[in-house]
Amino acid sequence: MTAVFDVTDFLHPLDMSARQQLERIPLLQTTVKKYLSVVTDRKVRQALLASALRLGPKQLPEIYRLLPPICDAFDIAEPELYLTRGGEANAMTLGHTRTAIVIYNQLLEDLAEDEIQAVLAHECGHILAEHILYRQMAQAMLRAGATAGALGTPLLKVVTGLATSQIQSALLDWYRKSELTADRAAVAFLRDPEPMQRALFHIIGVPKWLPGNISYSAFLEQATEFDQVTESSKWDRYLARDLERGSTHPIPALRIRELTVWAESSAFQQLLGIAKAGRIADRVGCGQCGQELAPDWRFCLRCGEPVRQVGDHQAEAQVAAFQAGEQAAAGETGEPVAIDQTGEPA
Repeated sequence: MTAVFDVTDFLHPLDMSARQQLERIPLLQTTVKKYLSVVTDRKVRQALLASALRLGPKQLPEIYRLLPPICDAFDIAEPELYLTRGGEANAMTLGHTRTAIVIYNQLLEDLAEDEIQAVLAHECGHILAEHILYRQMAQAMLRAGATAGALGTPLLKVVTGLATSQIQSALLDWYRKSELTADRAAVAFLRDPEPMQRALFHIIGVPKWLPGNISYSAFLEQATEFDQVTESSKWDRYLARDLERGSTHPIPALRIRELTVWAESSAFQQLLGIAKAGRIADRVGCGQCGQELAPDWRFCLRCGEPVRQVGDHQAEAQVAAFQAGEQAAAGETGEPVAIDQTGEPA
């Protein structure tokens, strides 16, 4: 694999803070990881093998081929990719121990090829950010409250005890915020926010065949108006919170605004420059400020410090080698040898 991106390149701060809150819950991760490995992953994979179509080089390769480049760029093991029937344009990632991405057939109907790849990069962003355990944790908590009492095993009793309304609310809050990181992952992989923006518009309901132009600025104005309306009174703020209650995704207007604002930020522009290195291993830090640099940078984009080029290092290495050799010779003869600026004996 040729890793181009690290999760810290696009981890959303809201995702990170909510995740930290989750990880403060005693024994939650350990308990649910055991639960998933015993129950959920096996059952889900059986259902997919039985009723969905697994894509690969010999099965709908025109869709499958969009996935491997993303996995290489994110340096993740390639998940299984399944197609199933669904009434909405959607995709999801399942399985903590054996991961699979499931796409609904309506997604292929509603989205163009680069938009489908943006959705796949979004799902791979969840994998890279290690969201899968926590996302299934939320689903397991919701289900466990209804089933664990009857099943009565010690493990499920622990899960039931954690599945309080407060925990469920916190899990869903993080669940929504994790989508913001995955959106950024899609934008980073494609080096362009537009495919993910268009995908979200089509998922909202804009037909793929519609000839009219999509105005992102007009939708951002709509998001600003939403903010103004929700802040006008306590009742409006309550109504706004109620819109997300029980939902696993952020409000579309706010979601598109978040990824658009990030794509226009200096942080994203720096990431584009860093990504030109092609591999994480090829990134070089600025000696002045520590900013990660791409090989073709002449100046650090953060502090303006000139970047030492490969030729500079080679020339210095040659001079050092000559000096070391001549110093050794001088040790034998007792006479120093002058070295000129080209590295040759004067």
